[in-house]
Amino acid sequence: MKKSKIVTLLSIIIAFTLISSAARAAPLVEDDPKTIAIYELFSATKMKSTFRQTIAKMLDLQIKQRPQMAPYRAVMLKFFAKYMGWNSLKADMAKIYASKFTVAEIKKLTAFYQTPLGIKTALLLPQLAAEGAALGQRKVQANLGELRKMIVAETAKIKAKK
Repeated sequence: MKKSKIVTLLSIIIAFTLISSAARAAPLVEDDPKTIAIYELFSATKMKSTFRQTIAKMLDLQIKQRPQMAPYRAVMLKFFAKYMGWNSLKADMAKIYASKFTVAEIKKLTAFYQTPLGIKTALLLPQLAAEGAALGQRKVQANLGELRKMIVAETAKIKAKK
């Protein structure tokens, strides 16, 4: 495998790892009212399918940027399903939500996601995330020359200090 393919694979793995790295909090108590409320929120937001769709869309975005990765799509999806799939991350995601929201807030969010607008929002989140990521990539790509110049200038400053 070429070095660029390995770098791309590692970049994708690192990006998805960052999603779950924040979950290293206190152990989750499954029958706790807060945990139950969080799982109800996850159900209302269709989090399992949202995760699956988001992973696929982000991977497809990477493949669009680097078409040489296309033959590895199925392998990467299988890997991500195993380690970044909803069943693997559900408890850790619940810890993240538990650290950010009160039970009352979680219940309000759940109520929202049960409304027509909330359902629409939940269904569109993977697409919105993918489009936002694509927008960011396009902006960076369009301005890579400027970034290179900034890095060269900073490298010169660092060397001058030594």
